[in-house]
Amino acid sequence: MMFCAPNKVDKMSKKCYNFFMYRMIRPNYTEHRKLKKMKFVVIGAGKLGGTLSAQLVEEGHNVTVIDNSSSAIKKMLNSQDLMCIEGNGATVDMQLEAGIKKSDCLIATTAHDELNMLCCMVARRLGIERSICRVRNPDYYNQIDLIKSDLGLSMVINPELTAAGEITRVLVFPAAAKVEVFGKGKVEVVENRLSEDSPLVGLSLAEIYKKLKLQFLICAVQRDQEIFIPTGDFVLKAGDRINVAASHSDLERFFKQNGALKIKIKNVMIVGGGKIGFYLAKQLTDIGMRVKVIEKDYDRCTQLCDMLPKAAIIHGDGTDQELLIDEGIADVDAFVALSSIDEENIIMSLFAKNNTSAKIVTKVNRETYAEMASMLGLETLISPKQLANGMILSYVRSLENASSESRIDSLYNIIDNRVEAIEFNVNEKIQDLTGKPLKDLRLKKNILICAIIRKRQVLIPNGSDKIDPGDSVIIITKEHRFSELKDILE
Repeated sequence: MMFCAPNKVDKMSKKCYNFFMYRMIRPNYTEHRKLKKMKFVVIGAGKLGGTLSAQLVEEGHNVTVIDNSSSAIKKMLNSQDLMCIEGNGATVDMQLEAGIKKSDCLIATTAHDELNMLCCMVARRLGIERSICRVRNPDYYNQIDLIKSDLGLSMVINPELTAAGEITRVLVFPAAAKVEVFGKGKVEVVENRLSEDSPLVGLSLAEIYKKLKLQFLICAVQRDQEIFIPTGDFVLKAGDRINVAASHSDLERFFKQNGALKIKIKNVMIVGGGKIGFYLAKQLTDIGMRVKVIEKDYDRCTQLCDMLPKAAIIHGDGTDQELLIDEGIADVDAFVALSSIDEENIIMSLFAKNNTSAKIVTKVNRETYAEMASMLGLETLISPKQLANGMILSYVRSLENASSESRIDSLYNIIDNRVEAIEFNVNEKIQDLTGKPLKDLRLKKNILICAIIRKRQVLIPNGSDKIDPGDSVIIITKEHRFSELKDILE
């Protein structure tokens, strides 16, 4: 017999533990209940599987998790309202016990690529139509199209590659703490903290738009612990974290006019030669940046020398401050901490912050550490599991209303995961929404239409603009979780 706080469960099989707990319902949960309730089987109760399962449950879906670690199962049961099964998720019996034949989607998130692919293959043979597979090994990912086709995968996620792409975007645009891309790169939403001497401080948004005369929109603002979806009379203050939506060229002009456009990054120091470090170094060297990778595992260093002929590979401990100084941390344009330990990344980043003017990027997976790092002044924080989580949720939201007039193309969590930026593709005419001036639409509270992409044109909309079939529409929402564009209306 096993006890699971806060309830005691008297009868449990050795494989299956069903745990019911009081769920702390967030204010927007009523929005979730309007959506289609789906059933998911998640294989893997690690960081990604745990975070994803919690989000799916929060959005009102049924989730069954399979993992062969009893400690991981117990930990998940004590924190989430779901079904857990202890065992090998790649076996037919285990998937049948999890109810795979009545499920809408299988998601394989274990730490082993081969196991994930085998799980998806078994699920396909059992009749599952949709499966999502985590594949991280560069050797496998180079042939991912073949793997995806042969296994019939709906989506392949590579959190490390996604994280590397996020860091690359930030280093290409160093004025931003975070960069999210919509419309295949046509629109970017970037985060920036206002300094004491910023010319925007003390101005209302209406005054800023009139003064700068650029196509941009300040779509969300964090002030201390409060988040605002601002209107034209909102006045900015020093220390505000603003999120600005615009095309890349207009964003460059926006930061240049406000004195926040930093010099282009040419030299990058990366501590940590794991998968993210490899993907990042390759991307940066391919676009002409000089990269130095510090890795403490000698065998991994020899591998990286073969895999990254354009990068300098240093065998050493990145937490050794003397080593960082000897390797020229004071002269680099960017410093990226990518070790497997969050605490080490924070400490190294703080050392870099105090000893260089470089752009600093810190990998932090634990949310509590991310909050602490932000308080310590580390602005650009990367969480691979959160990035992968957003990709999967974007796909799930699209499944909820696959036959509707709009579909979700991308979904990002911004401002400490408290605000969503969602890109909808408008497939057909939507009653009460398309063809009408935006000023005549009655939107729900804390929702902002921040951009419309029409063919190759980017519109930062005003009240007279309209949404037409074929458009991509980007909305910012603070208190709602939408899977259909029409749900933004009251």
